[in-house]
Amino acid sequence: MNSLRRIALLLALLLAVLPAHAQTTRKKATRKKAAVTKVVKKKKAPKTKKKAPPVEDTETAGTGDVSSPEPMVFGEPDSKPQPADTPVAPLEKPAAPAVATPATTPAPTTPAPETPAPTPTPALVKQTPAPAVTASGTVALFAVARVPNADNAAVKLEGELLGHLRARGDVELVDLGAAFPPPAPGSLARADALFEEGRTAYDNLDPEAAEAKFRAAAEAYTQSPAELSPERLAQAYIFLGASRHLNGNVDGAKEAFVLAAEADRSSRPDATLFSQDVAKLYDEARAAVAARPVGTLVVTSQPAGAQVTVNGRELGVTPLKGVEVPAGHHPVVVSMPGYAPFAKYTEVKSSASAEVKAELEPTPGLAAIRGAATTASTERAFDQDEPPAEARAIGERLGARYVVLAAVWRDKKGRAEAELQAWDLRSKARLRGVEIELTPNSKHGPAAAADQVRGFVNGATAPRVAESGRSGDSLIKRPWFWAVVGGAAAVTAGAIYVATSDSGARPFNPVSGGIGF
Repeated sequence: MNSLRRIALLLALLLAVLPAHAQTTRKKATRKKAAVTKVVKKKKAPKTKKKAPPVEDTETAGTGDVSSPEPMVFGEPDSKPQPADTPVAPLEKPAAPAVATPATTPAPTTPAPETPAPTPTPALVKQTPAPAVTASGTVALFAVARVPNADNAAVKLEGELLGHLRARGDVELVDLGAAFPPPAPGSLARADALFEEGRTAYDNLDPEAAEAKFRAAAEAYTQSPAELSPERLAQAYIFLGASRHLNGNVDGAKEAFVLAAEADRSSRPDATLFSQDVAKLYDEARAAVAARPVGTLVVTSQPAGAQVTVNGRELGVTPLKGVEVPAGHHPVVVSMPGYAPFAKYTEVKSSASAEVKAELEPTPGLAAIRGAATTASTERAFDQDEPPAEARAIGERLGARYVVLAAVWRDKKGRAEAELQAWDLRSKARLRGVEIELTPNSKHGPAAAADQVRGFVNGATAPRVAESGRSGDSLIKRPWFWAVVGGAAAVTAGAIYVATSDSGARPFNPVSGGIGF
């Protein structure tokens, strides 16, 4: 009797598995038949069909944290083949009349190689989603420190992220300089007035009064290095030297001419206004300045990443170290969008280094925005399901659709770590969980994070909605999963039926797996 039961159980197992296998086979056969039908009508269609399945597998593997690749192309998971057929059909419609006009079979064969349908089809398929997914709206990005000792790391990270996003030109960033213009430049009216008074005294052959006016004008110019014109300052020193030369002070005249050459080497005394003796002394001073060894300039700023301008020429961004500049006095201007410029008239000595430390003060509006970004970048704010109120305020104030926030902190060993989150304030979609490694040459550094932000803004990648449960979601969408579940259920039902159908045995207990009581 036990042998009969075992045989019955094996038969039931076979009966349960075979239908599930047959059902899967029929589904595959149905798909193959549908593909064959399209091949008969359009000989180029099989290429599209064959490429479609690997693309789906590649996207699924590449998205990782995204539950399925369909949101990237705005399609439903169960209707993958349909979006692929929809754009191809209208593209091949012009070829259909050409095939249908001749009734003979060789007719479609002849135009097939001539028609450029296969060549434009992939290009059009690639270009078609671009207008649909390209987002319209500016991006506001801020990196803030969650702990006080991470301020410099946050400033550096913000500069690197902005630089990577600007590199390709496909992301529109908020112009902080336009949103928060610097204070109005100081007026040089007083210095200009003193210069004109000195000109009047010089023309009236009053060298003593002219010398006093030109000296005062030069001092007024150097006190406003941010608005200083090197050419204007050089002319003030040239008139000052000429006035001293008229007074018989040759050494004083040379000293003034040296300062003029330092301010602007291209400036020269006007031959119609000054004597040849003045021109000769100026040429000697200019040659002496050119022969001096150069010096070096070191400029740092807080925050870093500010633009450094010397004598109206941009030298780079802070921190700026070891930059060679001619020896002499130079106006050094440190500026950054949203901050008041820092300016200093600095002396660089020959074969020596001069250092400028700039403390940039944000404009009142930018200070409020950065305070809101700090509040919206806390751990609690990053865990919210809705955009924080501070993030919405930032977007409203700057006219930005996307608000990208990067939070920087330090671990127990003092190493800087960062996390980035981006909000689409219009659709409330979010890119979250972007961890940034701040070690040099890291694969998950600022460049990789900027690429994820670019993909999120331009619609190339789907936002992360949840960090867990993605494997289960993708599993239940597989057809073979339900075939296995159905087969297992059929096996269990068949076993119970065979075991309980024996008249001489007690009923089978499906819970305990043994014989019921």
